[in-house]
Amino acid sequence: MEKTISKRILILGATGRTGKHAIQFALEKGYQVAALVRNPTKINVRSNGLTIITGSPTNSNDVRKAMKDCDAVLSLLSPLTRGEAISFRKIDPPHFLEKTITIVLKVMSEYEIKRILILSAIGAGNSFQYAPWYVKLLIRMTNFKIIFDDHNAQEFLIQESLTKWTIARPVGLNEKETLGELDVTYDRKLRPFQMSRKLLAKFFIDNLYTDTYNQKIPMLSEK
Repeated sequence: MEKTISKRILILGATGRTGKHAIQFALEKGYQVAALVRNPTKINVRSNGLTIITGSPTNSNDVRKAMKDCDAVLSLLSPLTRGEAISFRKIDPPHFLEKTITIVLKVMSEYEIKRILILSAIGAGNSFQYAPWYVKLLIRMTNFKIIFDDHNAQEFLIQESLTKWTIARPVGLNEKETLGELDVTYDRKLRPFQMSRKLLAKFFIDNLYTDTYNQKIPMLSEK
């Protein structure tokens, strides 16, 4: 019997600055949303379509509970806080994204879920050549290297998986509330090197159930 698409999505990173927009866009489209968060008080939205699960994305049982009855997964997680990222003080790599995606892919397989979209960044993988000089400098001089190593590990694992994946690599993100025009490329530098988190969230929600970017790694900016 063919599985009925329930259009229920799991959002990881729902309390982040991009996650809050993703929740809103998803609910506006009529999707059911499950949000796995450490601190539920950080989510201000109240809706019958939103289920908040308290837990960690590095805990298999928490992920299993949150992903139940979902048919797509959206990860907007970041491996370090902004303060940790720009610090010159070296820290031990937490491998947060790598640990999380390993668990997520395992649970997706258990539930026979195929669709997953994840947030990465320009500078990861073969997009390093398209990163501006100051991003390359941050990677060399600060804990940004830990972030991009984690992005690389996550990207490798997801590309090796038997899923319908999309990896989005945006430019630098800002907090503008207006929505500009999306600029998508695979093989050129993007200018300006800025886009709103709101537009990024809209990209993800608009493409949850399309094949446009299936098994593709677009770089995103805002015109």
